Amino acid sequence: MRGKGGLRLFGFALVLLVLDSFAMGQITTPVVMVSDVHLDPLRDPGKAARLAAAPVTEWDAILKEPDTLNQVDAFAAIQQGCGARGLDSDARLLSWSLHEAAAHAHGAGFVLVSGDLLVHAFECRYKVAFKGEAGFATFAEKTASYVMAEVEHAFPKIPVYFALGNNDSVCGDYHLDAHDRFFTATSATVLRGMAGAGVGELAQARKDYEAEGNYSAALPRMRNTRLLVLNDNYLSRLYKNCGGAKEEEGPAATAAWLAHELEAARAKGEHAWVMGHIPPGVDVYSTMARMRDVCGVQGPQVFLEDDRLSGLLAKYADVVKLAIFGHTHMDELRVIRSAAEKGVGVPVKLVASVSPIDGNVPSFTVGEVDRATGGLRDYVVYAATDKTGNGPWKRDYSFGSTYGQKEFSYPVVAHLVDSFGKDRVGGEPLSRAYIKEFFKGGISPLLLVWPEAVCGMKETTATGYKSCSCETTAN
Repeated sequence: MRGKGGLRLFGFALVLLVLDSFAMGQITTPVVMVSDVHLDPLRDPGKAARLAAAPVTEWDAILKEPDTLNQVDAFAAIQQGCGARGLDSDARLLSWSLHEAAAHAHGAGFVLVSGDLLVHAFECRYKVAFKGEAGFATFAEKTASYVMAEVEHAFPKIPVYFALGNNDSVCGDYHLDAHDRFFTATSATVLRGMAGAGVGELAQARKDYEAEGNYSAALPRMRNTRLLVLNDNYLSRLYKNCGGAKEEEGPAATAAWLAHELEAARAKGEHAWVMGHIPPGVDVYSTMARMRDVCGVQGPQVFLEDDRLSGLLAKYADVVKLAIFGHTHMDELRVIRSAAEKGVGVPVKLVASVSPIDGNVPSFTVGEVDRATGGLRDYVVYAATDKTGNGPWKRDYSFGSTYGQKEFSYPVVAHLVDSFGKDRVGGEPLSRAYIKEFFKGGISPLLLVWPEAVCGMKETTATGYKSCSCETTAN
């Protein structure tokens, strides 16, 4: 009897295990993706002195007070003094976008913010508003902490993970030091998203973040899936330290950190997501706008200094289920092929911006993630009806229904990109859909450079892009 009972219990446990595995394969969890907020706390310069003197906990009340009497003229002086090309987000737009994101992502497991919390040309704007007074570094740190706190307030009890963008600095766009003070000032806020982590894991994340702005976190509700948050500003072709010099300490340490974390994930049998701000590959828009001689000596303009990031993602394509970036402000997808195995690679999602500075309407993305595999099943993009974000936000499109696919995986995205490449003029239905959704609320520039844009989706090195683009042109 005891033997039969033991077998029955074993069989029951086995059935539960199988059912659990099957269920985990079917269950998804929502994830919110936000990028390029670019908050401008100086939209009303008359409030600047009060913001500088107040703790971050009082900023929301100050920023949402009625505008001061001289707001229009004072803000125009900042715009003119800094040669501004448009409007970034103000506190109201930030609040509205987060409210809409929370409303459209019921049951979200976590939130991802892929960088650029701070307004463009922030240091210049501060100097005009404060008439050259010192104190910018502290003001920038407080602004970043305010944005982070607002996101966390919109998603209470839900982990929020932040990457840093090239504007998230106390010494200028693309400028930061190794062991930068910005990391220390924001680490407590950033790492609140890891509240459920063990003491050792949290201590290591703090150490890594305060060194170069990178950290690793086990994703909640996901089986064996880890998020690697990468401060890839060090890898930008425009990166310099706060003294204005090129140096290798930060870039080398960042690349070494990512390689170590990916190797550790592979050894543990874990899946990994990699989130940074600046994507690897070619800046197709700047390449075309500046009429660079792609097929000659100049070559295309790239985002990063070299191919270290794309090389690591390709090397560990068996580990990396998804790479997420922002920076371009557009709704994009790309692929990175494996360095060793045909048919294996990394799907890349570039999240469109909240900031409407490029003439686009604000947007955010809500994904559905397979808890068992760590893969992205689908995503829906929601967009505002105007640039202010004040009004109803609408479902823009879903990846699955638009492209007729069941998952955002490497084979699916690579096949989709290949179909784009066969359409030389961008006239086929799938190509037209991508062109339409690329730029939120306006006419897409991809209409003019479709073959070159497709090369940018599938080629992450300057050499590969050059070969693709010049072959396309020749044919």
